[in-house]
Amino acid sequence: MTFTPIASATTLLAFINPSVHQNPKGSCPTFRNRHPCVTCAPSPRSVCLASATDVQTQPSSSKYDDLVQWFLAADEDCYLSPKIEIRPSTRGGLETGGYGAFASDDVSKGELLMKIPRKCCVTLDDALNDNECGAAFKGLMEKAGPGSETVILAGYLAKEYLLLQEYDRRLAEGASPDDDSEMRRLSKIKFGPYLRTLPWKRGINAQEHVLFWDNDYVDTLLKGSLAYEDAVEIRASVTYATKILNGIIAPVVRRARVEENDSEDDSGFRFPWQPKPEKESSDKILDGLEDAVRGAFVICLSRSFAAPISAEIEKTEERLEPMLDLLQHSNNPNISHGNALSGTIEVKAAVDIESGDELFNQYLGEEDDNMPYHKFFTRFGFVPGVVEPLADLISNRSTIFFPQRASV
Repeated sequence: MTFTPIASATTLLAFINPSVHQNPKGSCPTFRNRHPCVTCAPSPRSVCLASATDVQTQPSSSKYDDLVQWFLAADEDCYLSPKIEIRPSTRGGLETGGYGAFASDDVSKGELLMKIPRKCCVTLDDALNDNECGAAFKGLMEKAGPGSETVILAGYLAKEYLLLQEYDRRLAEGASPDDDSEMRRLSKIKFGPYLRTLPWKRGINAQEHVLFWDNDYVDTLLKGSLAYEDAVEIRASVTYATKILNGIIAPVVRRARVEENDSEDDSGFRFPWQPKPEKESSDKILDGLEDAVRGAFVICLSRSFAAPISAEIEKTEERLEPMLDLLQHSNNPNISHGNALSGTIEVKAAVDIESGDELFNQYLGEEDDNMPYHKFFTRFGFVPGVVEPLADLISNRSTIFFPQRASV
Protein backbone atom coordinates (compact mmCIF):
# COMPACT_ATOMS: atom_id res chain seq x y z
CA MET A 1 0.00 0.00 0.00
CA THR A 2 1.24 3.47 -0.88
CA PHE A 3 0.42 6.58 1.12
CA THR A 4 0.59 10.03 -0.42
CA PRO A 5 0.21 13.46 1.14
CA ILE A 6 -2.99 15.30 0.36
CA ALA A 7 -3.06 17.99 -2.28
CA SER A 8 -2.37 21.53 -1.12
CA ALA A 9 -5.15 23.82 0.00
CA THR A 10 -4.21 26.14 -2.86
CA THR A 11 -5.00 23.54 -5.48
CA LEU A 12 -8.15 22.32 -3.80
CA LEU A 13 -9.55 25.80 -3.30
CA ALA A 14 -8.87 26.71 -6.92
CA PHE A 15 -12.04 24.77 -7.69
CA ILE A 16 -13.93 27.25 -5.51
CA ASN A 17 -11.94 30.45 -5.89
CA PRO A 18 -11.11 31.21 -9.55
CA SER A 19 -8.66 33.91 -8.46
CA VAL A 20 -6.37 31.29 -6.95
CA HIS A 21 -3.79 30.00 -9.39
CA GLN A 22 -4.27 26.37 -10.32
CA ASN A 23 -1.61 23.90 -11.36
CA PRO A 24 -2.06 23.14 -15.08
CA LYS A 25 -2.52 19.49 -14.24
CA GLY A 26 -5.14 20.32 -11.60
CA SER A 27 -3.17 19.09 -8.61
CA CYS A 28 0.06 19.63 -6.77
CA PRO A 29 2.81 17.02 -7.08
CA THR A 30 2.31 13.93 -4.95
CA PHE A 31 4.91 11.67 -3.42
CA ARG A 32 5.11 7.96 -3.96
CA ASN A 33 7.79 6.58 -1.75
CA ARG A 34 9.50 3.28 -2.37
CA HIS A 35 8.48 2.27 1.12
CA PRO A 36 4.84 1.68 2.05
CA CYS A 37 5.03 4.17 4.87
CA VAL A 38 4.68 7.71 3.65
CA THR A 39 2.87 10.28 5.75
CA CYS A 40 3.13 13.98 6.29
CA ALA A 41 3.22 14.37 10.05
CA PRO A 42 5.35 17.12 11.58
CA SER A 43 8.99 16.09 11.52
CA PRO A 44 10.82 15.85 14.83
CA ARG A 45 14.01 16.57 12.89
CA SER A 46 12.80 20.05 12.20
CA VAL A 47 13.25 22.69 14.87
CA CYS A 48 10.30 24.88 15.71
CA LEU A 49 10.73 28.49 14.66
CA ALA A 50 8.73 29.72 17.63
CA SER A 51 10.57 31.01 20.65
CA ALA A 52 10.07 29.40 24.03
CA THR A 53 7.50 32.07 24.91
CA ASP A 54 5.52 31.38 21.72
CA VAL A 55 5.28 27.61 22.14
CA GLN A 56 1.89 26.46 23.37
CA THR A 57 1.45 24.06 26.26
CA GLN A 58 1.99 20.48 25.15
CA PRO A 59 -0.82 17.97 25.56
CA SER A 60 -0.46 16.28 28.94
CA SER A 61 0.19 12.56 29.30
CA SER A 62 -3.35 12.16 30.68
CA LYS A 63 -4.72 13.23 27.29
CA TYR A 64 -2.79 10.38 25.70
CA ASP A 65 -4.17 7.99 28.32
CA ASP A 66 -7.64 9.17 27.32
CA LEU A 67 -6.70 8.73 23.66
CA VAL A 68 -5.68 5.11 24.20
CA GLN A 69 -8.84 4.33 26.17
CA TRP A 70 -11.01 5.94 23.49
CA PHE A 71 -9.19 4.10 20.71
CA LEU A 72 -9.50 0.66 22.28
CA ALA A 73 -13.20 1.20 23.02
CA ALA A 74 -14.06 2.69 19.62
CA ASP A 75 -14.27 -0.59 17.70
CA GLU A 76 -13.80 -4.27 18.43
CA ASP A 77 -11.16 -4.46 15.69
CA CYS A 78 -8.99 -1.76 17.26
CA TYR A 79 -5.75 -3.13 18.60
CA LEU A 80 -2.81 -1.59 20.39
CA SER A 81 -0.06 -3.91 21.55
CA PRO A 82 0.42 -3.99 25.34
CA LYS A 83 4.10 -3.58 24.51
CA ILE A 84 3.52 0.03 23.40
CA GLU A 85 3.66 3.01 25.71
CA ILE A 86 3.33 6.73 24.94
CA ARG A 87 5.75 9.21 26.47
CA PRO A 88 7.92 12.22 25.53
CA SER A 89 9.84 11.53 22.35
CA THR A 90 13.59 11.14 22.25
CA ARG A 91 13.50 13.58 19.32
CA GLY A 92 13.44 16.68 21.48
CA GLY A 93 10.99 15.54 24.13
CA LEU A 94 8.34 17.97 25.33
CA GLU A 95 10.36 21.04 24.37
CA THR A 96 10.42 20.37 20.64
CA GLY A 97 9.28 16.88 19.76
CA GLY A 98 6.18 16.25 21.80
CA TYR A 99 5.21 12.65 22.43
CA GLY A 100 6.09 9.41 20.71
CA ALA A 101 5.44 5.68 21.00
CA PHE A 102 7.94 3.28 22.62
CA ALA A 103 8.37 -0.46 23.05
CA SER A 104 7.94 -1.36 26.72
CA ASP A 105 9.16 -4.90 26.00
CA ASP A 106 11.16 -6.64 23.28
CA VAL A 107 9.28 -6.85 19.98
CA SER A 108 10.02 -9.43 17.28
CA LYS A 109 10.19 -8.60 13.59
CA GLY A 110 6.75 -8.97 12.03
CA GLU A 111 4.93 -8.69 15.36
CA LEU A 112 1.60 -6.84 15.18
CA LEU A 113 1.71 -3.49 16.96
CA MET A 114 -1.51 -1.74 15.91
CA LYS A 115 -4.71 -2.31 14.01
CA ILE A 116 -6.56 0.87 13.06
CA PRO A 117 -9.99 0.30 11.49
CA ARG A 118 -11.30 2.88 9.05
CA LYS A 119 -14.13 3.55 11.49
CA CYS A 120 -11.60 5.09 13.89
CA CYS A 121 -10.09 7.35 11.23
CA VAL A 122 -11.38 10.82 10.43
CA THR A 123 -12.65 10.60 6.86
CA LEU A 124 -14.75 12.60 4.43
CA ASP A 125 -17.65 10.28 5.26
CA ASP A 126 -17.65 11.62 8.82
CA ALA A 127 -18.11 15.14 7.48
CA LEU A 128 -20.71 14.31 4.84
CA ASN A 129 -22.78 12.23 7.28
CA ASP A 130 -22.53 14.72 10.14
CA ASN A 131 -25.96 15.37 11.66
CA GLU A 132 -25.40 19.12 11.92
CA CYS A 133 -23.42 20.12 8.84
CA GLY A 134 -23.45 17.06 6.61
CA ALA A 135 -26.13 18.34 4.24
CA ALA A 136 -24.34 21.68 3.81
CA PHE A 137 -21.01 19.93 3.25
CA LYS A 138 -22.64 17.78 0.57
CA GLY A 139 -24.01 20.91 -1.08
CA LEU A 140 -20.55 22.47 -1.07
CA MET A 141 -19.06 19.34 -2.59
CA GLU A 142 -21.69 19.28 -5.35
CA LYS A 143 -20.88 22.88 -6.26
CA ALA A 144 -17.11 22.71 -5.91
CA GLY A 145 -16.35 19.12 -6.90
CA PRO A 146 -13.67 16.75 -5.56
CA GLY A 147 -11.28 19.64 -4.97
CA SER A 148 -13.38 20.68 -1.98
CA GLU A 149 -12.67 17.51 0.00
CA THR A 150 -9.91 18.98 2.16
CA VAL A 151 -11.96 22.13 2.75
CA ILE A 152 -14.84 19.99 3.99
CA LEU A 153 -12.64 17.77 6.14
CA ALA A 154 -11.00 20.84 7.70
CA GLY A 155 -14.43 22.39 8.25
CA TYR A 156 -15.67 19.29 10.03
CA LEU A 157 -12.60 19.21 12.27
CA ALA A 158 -12.92 22.91 13.08
CA LYS A 159 -16.60 22.57 13.96
CA GLU A 160 -16.00 19.60 16.26
CA TYR A 161 -13.07 21.37 17.91
CA LEU A 162 -15.12 24.51 18.61
CA LEU A 163 -17.91 22.40 20.10
CA LEU A 164 -15.34 20.61 22.24
CA GLN A 165 -14.10 23.98 23.47
CA GLU A 166 -17.67 24.96 24.37
CA TYR A 167 -18.06 21.70 26.28
CA ASP A 168 -14.85 22.41 28.21
CA ARG A 169 -16.00 25.96 28.97
CA ARG A 170 -19.24 24.68 30.46
CA LEU A 171 -17.41 22.11 32.54
CA ALA A 172 -15.07 24.82 33.86
CA GLU A 173 -18.13 26.82 34.92
CA GLY A 174 -19.45 23.91 36.96
CA ALA A 175 -21.67 22.03 34.53
CA SER A 176 -21.65 18.24 34.38
CA PRO A 177 -21.88 15.96 31.33
CA ASP A 178 -25.43 14.92 32.29
CA ASP A 179 -26.85 18.37 33.04
CA ASP A 180 -29.01 18.61 29.93
CA SER A 181 -29.41 17.28 26.43
CA GLU A 182 -26.89 19.75 25.02
CA MET A 183 -24.17 18.71 27.47
CA ARG A 184 -24.88 15.05 26.79
CA ARG A 185 -24.55 15.73 23.08
CA LEU A 186 -21.31 17.68 23.48
CA SER A 187 -19.86 14.99 25.74
CA LYS A 188 -20.17 12.46 22.91
CA ILE A 189 -18.17 14.25 20.22
CA LYS A 190 -16.93 11.29 18.20
CA PHE A 191 -13.22 12.07 18.02
CA GLY A 192 -13.00 14.21 21.16
CA PRO A 193 -10.02 12.50 22.87
CA TYR A 194 -8.13 12.44 19.56
CA LEU A 195 -8.84 16.11 18.81
CA ARG A 196 -7.35 17.08 22.18
CA THR A 197 -3.94 15.71 21.16
CA LEU A 198 -3.70 17.50 17.80
CA PRO A 199 -1.63 20.66 17.13
CA TRP A 200 -4.35 23.31 16.91
CA LYS A 201 -1.88 26.07 17.75
CA ARG A 202 1.67 26.89 16.82
CA GLY A 203 4.31 24.94 18.71
CA ILE A 204 2.12 22.15 20.07
CA ASN A 205 4.00 18.90 19.41
CA ALA A 206 6.64 21.02 17.62
CA GLN A 207 4.17 21.91 14.89
CA GLU A 208 5.28 24.86 12.78
CA HIS A 209 3.43 26.16 9.74
CA VAL A 210 3.13 29.37 7.75
CA LEU A 211 -0.62 29.30 8.40
CA PHE A 212 0.13 30.04 12.05
CA TRP A 213 2.18 33.16 11.28
CA ASP A 214 0.88 36.71 11.03
CA ASN A 215 1.39 38.75 7.88
CA ASP A 216 4.29 40.76 9.29
CA TYR A 217 6.13 37.58 10.26
CA VAL A 218 5.66 36.11 6.78
CA ASP A 219 6.96 39.32 5.18
CA THR A 220 9.90 39.66 7.56
CA LEU A 221 11.13 36.08 7.25
CA LEU A 222 10.11 34.99 3.78
CA LYS A 223 9.78 37.99 1.48
CA GLY A 224 12.23 37.55 -1.37
CA SER A 225 12.50 33.82 -0.77
CA LEU A 226 11.34 30.95 -2.93
CA ALA A 227 8.71 30.14 -0.30
CA TYR A 228 7.11 33.59 -0.11
CA GLU A 229 4.63 33.42 -2.98
CA ASP A 230 3.59 29.90 -2.03
CA ALA A 231 3.09 30.91 1.62
CA VAL A 232 1.00 33.93 0.68
CA GLU A 233 -1.11 31.84 -1.70
CA ILE A 234 -1.84 29.11 0.83
CA ARG A 235 -2.72 31.66 3.51
CA ALA A 236 -5.06 33.49 1.12
CA SER A 237 -6.73 30.21 0.17
CA VAL A 238 -7.41 29.28 3.78
CA THR A 239 -8.74 32.77 4.49
CA TYR A 240 -11.17 32.31 1.62
CA ALA A 241 -12.13 28.83 2.88
CA THR A 242 -12.88 30.31 6.31
CA LYS A 243 -15.46 32.65 4.78
CA ILE A 244 -17.11 29.73 3.00
CA LEU A 245 -17.12 27.53 6.11
CA ASN A 246 -18.44 30.32 8.32
CA GLY A 247 -21.87 30.04 6.75
CA ILE A 248 -21.94 26.31 7.48
CA ILE A 249 -20.32 26.09 10.89
CA ALA A 250 -21.24 29.36 12.62
CA PRO A 251 -24.96 28.66 13.17
CA VAL A 252 -24.21 25.29 14.80
CA VAL A 253 -21.58 26.67 17.16
CA ARG A 254 -23.63 29.77 17.99
CA ARG A 255 -26.55 27.57 19.02
CA ALA A 256 -24.24 25.55 21.26
CA ARG A 257 -22.94 28.80 22.76
CA VAL A 258 -26.55 29.99 23.20
CA GLU A 259 -25.73 32.96 20.99
CA GLU A 260 -28.52 32.13 18.58
CA ASN A 261 -32.02 30.68 18.96
CA ASP A 262 -35.01 30.23 16.73
CA SER A 263 -37.32 32.50 18.70
CA GLU A 264 -37.42 36.21 18.02
CA ASP A 265 -35.58 38.30 20.58
CA ASP A 266 -37.53 41.49 21.34
CA SER A 267 -34.58 42.85 23.33
CA GLY A 268 -36.86 44.37 25.98
CA PHE A 269 -39.36 47.20 25.81
CA ARG A 270 -39.73 49.33 22.67
CA PHE A 271 -42.00 52.24 21.85
CA PRO A 272 -44.30 51.57 18.87
CA TRP A 273 -42.26 53.85 16.62
CA GLN A 274 -38.97 52.16 17.45
CA PRO A 275 -37.78 49.63 14.83
CA LYS A 276 -36.82 46.15 15.82
CA PRO A 277 -33.06 45.75 16.27
CA GLU A 278 -31.36 44.31 13.23
CA LYS A 279 -30.09 40.78 13.56
CA GLU A 280 -26.35 40.32 13.43
CA SER A 281 -25.13 39.77 9.90
CA SER A 282 -24.47 36.12 9.09
CA ASP A 283 -21.38 37.32 7.24
CA LYS A 284 -19.61 38.10 10.49
CA ILE A 285 -16.91 35.50 11.13
CA LEU A 286 -17.67 33.39 14.17
CA ASP A 287 -15.45 34.13 17.13
CA GLY A 288 -12.64 31.56 17.19
CA LEU A 289 -13.40 30.17 13.74
CA GLU A 290 -10.35 31.63 11.99
CA ASP A 291 -7.96 30.02 14.47
CA ALA A 292 -9.87 26.73 14.36
CA VAL A 293 -9.89 26.56 10.56
CA ARG A 294 -6.18 27.44 10.38
CA GLY A 295 -5.41 24.70 12.87
CA ALA A 296 -7.62 22.24 11.00
CA PHE A 297 -5.86 22.94 7.70
CA VAL A 298 -2.45 22.56 9.34
CA ILE A 299 -3.58 19.22 10.77
CA CYS A 300 -4.92 18.04 7.40
CA LEU A 301 -1.89 19.20 5.43
CA SER A 302 0.70 17.88 7.87
CA ARG A 303 -0.86 14.68 9.22
CA SER A 304 -3.25 13.21 6.65
CA PHE A 305 -2.67 9.92 4.90
CA ALA A 306 -3.94 9.10 1.44
CA ALA A 307 -5.00 5.47 1.71
CA PRO A 308 -7.24 2.99 -0.12
CA ILE A 309 -10.78 2.94 1.24
CA SER A 310 -10.52 -0.84 1.50
CA ALA A 311 -8.64 -3.79 0.04
CA GLU A 312 -11.50 -4.27 -2.43
CA ILE A 313 -11.86 -0.63 -3.52
CA GLU A 314 -8.92 0.92 -5.34
CA LYS A 315 -10.07 4.51 -4.74
CA THR A 316 -7.98 6.37 -2.18
CA GLU A 317 -9.15 8.88 0.40
CA GLU A 318 -7.49 11.42 2.64
CA ARG A 319 -7.89 10.62 6.32
CA LEU A 320 -6.42 11.11 9.76
CA GLU A 321 -5.29 7.92 11.45
CA PRO A 322 -5.17 8.10 15.27
CA MET A 323 -2.27 6.34 17.00
CA LEU A 324 -0.24 5.87 13.81
CA ASP A 325 0.32 9.62 13.51
CA LEU A 326 1.97 9.59 16.94
CA LEU A 327 5.07 7.94 15.52
CA GLN A 328 8.02 10.22 14.87
CA HIS A 329 10.06 10.23 11.67
CA SER A 330 13.23 8.36 10.81
CA ASN A 331 14.83 7.51 7.48
CA ASN A 332 15.50 4.10 9.06
CA PRO A 333 12.01 3.22 10.31
CA ASN A 334 11.53 0.22 12.56
CA ILE A 335 7.84 -0.26 11.71
CA SER A 336 5.89 -0.86 8.52
CA HIS A 337 2.21 -0.59 7.82
CA GLY A 338 -0.21 -1.74 5.16
CA ASN A 339 -3.86 -1.93 4.24
CA ALA A 340 -5.76 -4.99 5.43
CA LEU A 341 -9.41 -5.86 4.86
CA SER A 342 -12.11 -3.17 5.02
CA GLY A 343 -9.62 -0.34 5.09
CA THR A 344 -8.01 -1.40 8.36
CA ILE A 345 -4.37 -0.39 8.76
CA GLU A 346 -2.01 -2.96 10.29
CA VAL A 347 1.23 -1.73 11.81
CA LYS A 348 4.00 -4.30 12.36
CA ALA A 349 7.58 -4.32 13.53
CA ALA A 350 9.89 -4.09 10.51
CA VAL A 351 12.86 -5.26 12.57
CA ASP A 352 13.48 -6.67 16.02
CA ILE A 353 12.86 -3.82 18.47
CA GLU A 354 14.40 -3.75 21.94
CA SER A 355 12.56 -2.71 25.07
CA GLY A 356 12.82 1.06 25.53
CA ASP A 357 13.34 1.83 21.83
CA GLU A 358 11.15 4.47 20.23
CA LEU A 359 8.99 3.42 17.28
CA PHE A 360 9.66 5.33 14.07
CA ASN A 361 7.75 5.72 10.84
CA GLN A 362 9.15 7.16 7.63
CA TYR A 363 7.26 10.21 6.45
CA LEU A 364 9.25 10.67 3.27
CA GLY A 365 12.59 9.41 2.07
CA GLU A 366 15.23 12.13 1.88
CA GLU A 367 16.15 10.88 -1.58
CA ASP A 368 12.64 11.66 -2.78
CA ASP A 369 12.88 15.08 -4.41
CA ASN A 370 9.56 15.40 -6.18
CA MET A 371 8.82 18.64 -4.33
CA PRO A 372 11.40 21.37 -3.67
CA TYR A 373 12.23 21.78 0.01
CA HIS A 374 10.84 25.31 0.20
CA LYS A 375 7.47 24.04 -1.03
CA PHE A 376 7.68 21.12 1.37
CA PHE A 377 8.09 23.64 4.18
CA THR A 378 5.10 25.77 3.17
CA ARG A 379 2.88 22.70 2.83
CA PHE A 380 3.95 20.62 5.81
CA GLY A 381 5.85 22.94 8.16
CA PHE A 382 9.25 21.27 8.12
CA VAL A 383 12.14 20.34 5.85
CA PRO A 384 12.96 16.61 5.87
CA GLY A 385 16.46 15.76 6.99
CA VAL A 386 17.33 19.26 8.18
CA VAL A 387 18.58 19.45 11.76
CA GLU A 388 19.66 23.11 11.76
CA PRO A 389 17.05 25.52 13.13
CA LEU A 390 14.93 26.68 10.22
CA ALA A 391 14.92 30.25 11.51
CA ASP A 392 18.73 30.22 11.11
CA LEU A 393 18.47 28.83 7.58
CA ILE A 394 16.06 31.57 6.59
CA SER A 395 18.05 34.33 8.31
CA ASN A 396 21.25 33.11 6.65
CA ARG A 397 19.49 33.04 3.27
CA SER A 398 19.93 29.32 2.76
CA THR A 399 19.68 28.09 -0.82
CA ILE A 400 16.71 26.01 0.34
CA PHE A 401 14.74 29.23 0.59
CA PHE A 402 16.61 31.87 -1.42
CA PRO A 403 17.76 31.72 -5.06
CA GLN A 404 21.45 32.35 -5.56
CA ARG A 405 22.77 34.70 -8.20
CA ALA A 406 25.46 33.40 -10.47
CA SER A 407 28.91 34.84 -9.81
CA VAL A 408 30.12 37.38 -12.35
